Amino acid sequence: MIKRLLFHSLQFALLCLALLAAVAVYYKFAYASFVYSLGVSYQFVLDRIFNFLSIAAATYFFSYIAGLVKFTIEDNYFRLVNYFKELFKLLLILVMVAFIEFLIFYKAQIGRLIYVYFFILYGLYYLLYMRLRTRGGTRNLLWMAPAPAEQILAKYLKKPNGFHVIRTDREREEAGLQPYVVYQDGHIDEATTEALIKSKLAGYTVMELEELIEKETGRIPLDYVNIHWFLENFEVADRSFFRLNRFFNIIMSFILLLLLFPPGLLAALAHKLFSRGPLFFIQQRQGLHGKPFGMIKFRTMVQGAEKNGAQFSGKNDPRITPIGKFMRRLRIDEIPQFINILKGNMSMVGPRPERGVFIDSLSKEIPYYKLRLLAPPGLTGWAQVNGVYAGNNTEDHKVKLEYDLFYIKNRNIFMDLLILLRTIPTMLQGRGE
Repeated sequence: MIKRLLFHSLQFALLCLALLAAVAVYYKFAYASFVYSLGVSYQFVLDRIFNFLSIAAATYFFSYIAGLVKFTIEDNYFRLVNYFKELFKLLLILVMVAFIEFLIFYKAQIGRLIYVYFFILYGLYYLLYMRLRTRGGTRNLLWMAPAPAEQILAKYLKKPNGFHVIRTDREREEAGLQPYVVYQDGHIDEATTEALIKSKLAGYTVMELEELIEKETGRIPLDYVNIHWFLENFEVADRSFFRLNRFFNIIMSFILLLLLFPPGLLAALAHKLFSRGPLFFIQQRQGLHGKPFGMIKFRTMVQGAEKNGAQFSGKNDPRITPIGKFMRRLRIDEIPQFINILKGNMSMVGPRPERGVFIDSLSKEIPYYKLRLLAPPGLTGWAQVNGVYAGNNTEDHKVKLEYDLFYIKNRNIFMDLLILLRTIPTMLQGRGE
């Protein structure tokens, strides 16, 4: 109780300091001298101390109700997504507090711009706190799964050395550690059941093996999930997400089509000068629930590239022309797909659309492959920003599917925003597909 009280007292004090800093920044833009603005802001707060504390208390109360002051971000690949979420909640809270302040303290208002500065400062503070909280350091895993720990950590995790594996509960007690307890569903005997319950009651974080991999890698490990896992974890996305997503797709694709189509057309015309064939390339792909549609691209290959039948394009595909390679590297060839997005065949973010012949072939080799059709195909996706390029290698397609399923399970408008932001450096570096 005392610990919690101290935590909230410290958070409230930091919130007041952030609000005071926002007032100082507000007056800094009004007066040339920063030292003078500090004095003015201090006097401003003294004159309106009740007003100031009331606003700080209201902000903290609504932030606490919204879960903003709990700082429970742990997932490796969701830190930035959750940061966007929390900032959005903070923005709504400050709008609400500003409205309350206007109604109650209309004769002695705090300037409207102060709320803008407060939003920026508190957002930076929240980012700093998140960075400090999630900094490296070795994490301890009490391993209760039959699957080999070192092999799994080396296969899935970029930094397997960041984990220390504990084999027995006795070893944990002797070391005095508080680990994450990892178990594997379907492989739990009576002794393991008892140990898991004891760990849970002791306050340790207990998680399934696939949950650990999902949180640390942003992938759904297909080797360790089954149909029961999908039935428990896959849910229908909220209708509001689809409405907001469609609105966002129309606005963004329309703006980007106006901005990017003219330079893209110039590149396509330059390609046509050195390579015979049509300007555009329309290919049948499968969309949401396997519905076929014609995906539009600027042509980047030689004419008659598939005269020997359908085949995956590779990184050094001889069918791709020199100008076509440049267009693919900067994703210029995909600019016409904004038309597909406007028509509703595609989304800005989602699993990349694939051809029916390849889907039928890969679904025979990779379990649950057709589940990627549960989301509208996207111009960019979670697999692409994680640098996955799947050519003729079935294992690469499996990894790509693991990223796609992660996106389908966790998709929301904030994750879409994160993927779009990460697409820019991915595109410039020429990574992904």
